[in-house]
Amino acid sequence: MRYRAVHFMAGLCALSLLFFIGCEGPAGPQGPQGDKGQNGQNILTAYNLEGFKDSIQCAMCHNADTDTTYRVAAKELQYEASVHGSGAEFSQNGNTCAGCHTNEGFYERYSRGFSNETFTLNAPSGPMCYQNYPDATRPGCFTCHAPHKRGNFTVRDSTAVNIFTLVGGQTASVWNSTVSSNLCVKCHQPRMTSTPFTSSPKSWQPDPSKTQATDTAKIYTARWNNHVSGEPTQTLLGTGGVEIAGNLSYTDSYHATLIKNGTLGCPDCHMATVKSGNQNGGHTFAVRYLAEGSTSPSYNVNGCNVTGCHPGLAASGTDAHWGMRATIIAKIAELGKLMMDTTITQKWSLPQSGKAVPWVTVTTSTVIGDSSWAANASTTNPLVITPAFKAGALWNLQQVQYEKSHGMHNYKYVLALLQNSIDELRK
Repeated sequence: MRYRAVHFMAGLCALSLLFFIGCEGPAGPQGPQGDKGQNGQNILTAYNLEGFKDSIQCAMCHNADTDTTYRVAAKELQYEASVHGSGAEFSQNGNTCAGCHTNEGFYERYSRGFSNETFTLNAPSGPMCYQNYPDATRPGCFTCHAPHKRGNFTVRDSTAVNIFTLVGGQTASVWNSTVSSNLCVKCHQPRMTSTPFTSSPKSWQPDPSKTQATDTAKIYTARWNNHVSGEPTQTLLGTGGVEIAGNLSYTDSYHATLIKNGTLGCPDCHMATVKSGNQNGGHTFAVRYLAEGSTSPSYNVNGCNVTGCHPGLAASGTDAHWGMRATIIAKIAELGKLMMDTTITQKWSLPQSGKAVPWVTVTTSTVIGDSSWAANASTTNPLVITPAFKAGALWNLQQVQYEKSHGMHNYKYVLALLQNSIDELRK
């Protein structure tokens, strides 16, 4: 009986289902045509589900035999040889750094709108994110471009950038040059989260007006300077250094004029036509490079040898332009040596541990322009300088060394920073 009951219930359920489903009747008249839907988004889209432009074909870019427009394969090879492509410091993935050092952080900033970023002196603000990115990736193609969505390699954003200053008495500048350079400067700018001014204790803010004997500068860090990536941008705009009064006026070279009128930008020099191989120009961003098998640096000056700039400039030599570079290298070394001379520095600094100390240390045995000069300071043993404005000479040394062009970005401004600092310390 139990067996029959089970089968009876199963049959009853089947009849019930037929009752609810019923039989399919004849089709009704066709309804009106609906609106055309948006393009679908493939879950395998290469970047953040941005989607694909209509009619885009993979081989347009991803087949070296057919891609004669964008040359993506070549640019990928160049990028692998760049500092960006090496993934330099993409481990800096916290919310204050990821916005420039990681692909994901930069995209967050782009998505929110760069114009919404705010900067406050002495406060952790600026190019930062709302979150950390523990599984971040290095900046890459999709950091700067949206080729699948747009069907081209235009830069993501080309709006102007406010370049803030950390030096007392200076005002913010605006970088608004070529389209691509405006994107570069989204990251290559001073950063308000610079450790010297947000850590505890805070180092003294550089200020050339603090000339009284009672004005004291206390420096608690070896790297008392602008954020490194912002040095070239400020130098090109003729700002960011401590402008100590002296015999040289703070004027700009013609590079700065071209930047300000929007006819010159970073890619003109740093993405010039490749000279040979994949170690310079293009997406390597390198002007200076080591040729294969060489131990001496070579230079790609294809961006210089154009009409209206420096036609005929050799990749090395003794002409006026290379002479300017040599002058700046010598001035960097001269200023560094003065700061290591305790007979000079003891006149304006309080002794550490009861004795006069140099203001800087150098990390290489040969004192040349490429040496790394570090402030002889720490949180437990600060460098104390009076009157405070003379500490600006140390700020200028670090600005010029981290700027790395040896004056080529803005020769006149850099020379004035160095020479007036040297003259002030020799008094």
